[in-house]
Amino acid sequence: MTAHQKQGYRHLTNKLRMLSDRFYIISAVCWTLLTVYLSLISARSASAFNVWDFVGFDKLAHLVFYTMFSFLWCMALRKKEINFSNVLFFSISFGILMEICQLYPFSNGRSFELMIL
Repeated sequence: MTAHQKQGYRHLTNKLRMLSDRFYIISAVCWTLLTVYLSLISARSASAFNVWDFVGFDKLAHLVFYTMFSFLWCMALRKKEINFSNVLFFSISFGILMEICQLYPFSNGRSFELMIL
């Protein structure tokens, strides 16, 4: 990494740290609600969000959503006495819970899939 890249990275991290805890908490809660909604809507409705049609797109979408989920909760709880590995555990557990919820009839055509890759 060049000195210019390091300086840009430090600038970005400083800007992200300057955002208020309230901003991150609101963002984390909204992101969580969006994730629940997108995880539990009907399969027909969910297919409308599949902008790029290629094999593995759903895995990439899960990676992006749960990475952002973890990041926002880590930032929201950064000043609390919480170990970040607990946030990671919560994120993984939340993802598995969303998959389990797709087993039941209210999931409207979605199916449980635990396959990671």
